[in-house]
Amino acid sequence: SYSRWQSLGRHILKGSRAKDVIVPVLIKEPAPDEEPAEDETLEERRERVARLIGFKVVRAVFALSDTEGADLPPAPVPGWDLQKALDKLGIKEVPFESTDGNLQGWSHGLEYALNPISVHPNKTRFHELGHIVLGHTMPHRHGEYVLHRGLMEFEAEGTAYLVMNELGLLDDETASHSRGYIQHWIQDERPPETSIRRVFRAAEAILKTGRVDASFDANPGDLSRQ
Repeated sequence: SYSRWQSLGRHILKGSRAKDVIVPVLIKEPAPDEEPAEDETLEERRERVARLIGFKVVRAVFALSDTEGADLPPAPVPGWDLQKALDKLGIKEVPFESTDGNLQGWSHGLEYALNPISVHPNKTRFHELGHIVLGHTMPHRHGEYVLHRGLMEFEAEGTAYLVMNELGLLDDETASHSRGYIQHWIQDERPPETSIRRVFRAAEAILKTGRVDASFDANPGDLSRQ
């Protein structure tokens, strides 16, 4: 909501329109006369017996891309830890120092950086991690990247898409943007099966190394030889 974004240190961009959401319409029943169960408060009882009479459309929420301001911290994902994944993969996040405001992020060798005002920070982060884990950022593969950039961009974005979906971070807006990005780079071509397998392996490596109870080890760049 407008007020929630303000509390997070961000403000709504001029010209942005609130999105419609469908909300339930509930009528609170009179407070029950009987005593609630031992493990249920009276308020919980009221909520439980509230009567649903329908739904209504309310124009009330704004997407992250409708706002600007303070950078949001990465949302914790239960059972998965970003820093643990970075440590196990030997990858380091460094400050973004580029003056190109259109650049969402970059990766080189075993380092990556995110633009503080990235439109889709989670997608950008996992996209750059995908490039690194797939070995695209190694110096000896620069020539290959120039020649086959479309395929490598598909692999990195496909990796990001799978990881976000698995971690519950893939909202409709980000998913649509990600699919459009992939379509832009591969056009009407079908990626080779070897490339698709690399995407799944890269996503698995990122997910496994970040799991709290995992002991999975991976070396970025290994997937380039598979």
